[in-house]
Amino acid sequence: MPDGDVLPRGMTPRLLSREAAAAYCGVTATTFDEHIRPKVAPVEIGARRLWDVKALDHWLDQRSGLIAEFQPVEDWVERLGDDRARSRR
Repeated sequence: MPDGDVLPRGMTPRLLSREAAAAYCGVTATTFDEHIRPKVAPVEIGARRLWDVKALDHWLDQRSGLIAEFQPVEDWVERLGDDRARSRR
């Protein structure tokens, strides 16, 4: 970033370079390329490829089990039990 475009102290940029995204995830750039880059698409701005912190957070949340992946409605109905027929009787 040019000197005039410095973020205020304590503010994290929303988009990160490959190296910064790897560091943000706590891995090397090589590990990032092997395991994360195929799953989290970069944002392309001109010739630059940058990774969105929110997309990285979302991927990490899924991997750590903090959020469940989407499941078909039929799976939820089966797990909860379909009592619609019983309520009409």
